[in-house]
Amino acid sequence: MKGLSYQNGVLFLGEEYIGWAQWKHKRPEVSVMPINARSILNIGKHVFKAMPLWYKSISGILVMGLLLPVLIGFFADLSLPGVPFYIFFYFLFGTHFIFPKELRKFHGAEHKVFSYKGMKKRRNIYRMKRAPITNRYCSTNVVVLYFLFIVAGCPLLTIWQPIGTALAIISYTAVPLALVVHRIIQRKNMHWLRKPLLAVSYYVQRHVSCASPDRRHVLTALEAYRALAKQEYPHLLKDKKREHSKEVNHMAIIDVTVVPVGTESTSISSDVAQMQSVLDTHAEKIEYKLTPMGTIIEGDLNDLLMIVKELHEIPFERGAKRVSTNIRVDDRRDKDGRGMTDKLKSVDDKLK
Repeated sequence: MKGLSYQNGVLFLGEEYIGWAQWKHKRPEVSVMPINARSILNIGKHVFKAMPLWYKSISGILVMGLLLPVLIGFFADLSLPGVPFYIFFYFLFGTHFIFPKELRKFHGAEHKVFSYKGMKKRRNIYRMKRAPITNRYCSTNVVVLYFLFIVAGCPLLTIWQPIGTALAIISYTAVPLALVVHRIIQRKNMHWLRKPLLAVSYYVQRHVSCASPDRRHVLTALEAYRALAKQEYPHLLKDKKREHSKEVNHMAIIDVTVVPVGTESTSISSDVAQMQSVLDTHAEKIEYKLTPMGTIIEGDLNDLLMIVKELHEIPFERGAKRVSTNIRVDDRRDKDGRGMTDKLKSVDDKLK
């Protein structure tokens, strides 16, 4: 599985499918598609549309600098100097050092999802945010290798070639060299070479090409990962510890109220709506009901406590400086099947 980030989302590529999540309408929009020309064109369109204007402008200038002299020479029989094609490699690889802020955050989120060793579920999203932001297999490794080859190789080639020719030779040669060396250093016996190269790459990842992601960036990367895993690698989503654990799952009911303190508005409906959206994502393992004074959630106690933590963070993400969360837990272990519906039915039966 390989990851790819862009200005508004994250993609994970498997052998046959692509898991794609983009941030849209304040939540990740997820899709899975086969790897084919149609899918690549569709993704390419969205990625290009999300690119910042400066990137599109420079790309356009470079394309014109390459094609315009050729077209003029073909139709007008004039010889005009053009942009060397290897300049495109400088641009493509060099943009790693000037990623826009949002792309850096999605890139960091992609790495953190990969780095996190626990179960990749929403309930662990805050643990993922603390995972390493570096990735041993990141494309930044190739970028670093490419420019190292140019810096080291060009002075050597100028001994035998004019500087212009030497620069062209090493600029083109460095592309396959960087890709091959990147594969070679992943071998176990190449740790002596891998360690210094990764030290440079990790520095670039921490301080240049990645940035600490917000919850929405990690959530988007997580949903893209899970979408692909469900389709192609379902074993990655199995909780082996839980499968072999003898711990008994206890069903409980929690009444939770989350109130931001000190905000400009007295309304909390936007926060409540966002909380319902979060609960929707856990619908497979919980039951919940919104009331005028709070939300009642039913499920395994371990899951509920993690979900409450997610709900507690929502007002902070929306700008609140202080949040007051009140919870009441009803955890009955002498009987099974005493959920929300059963409790109401029991009272209703006594009223008849």
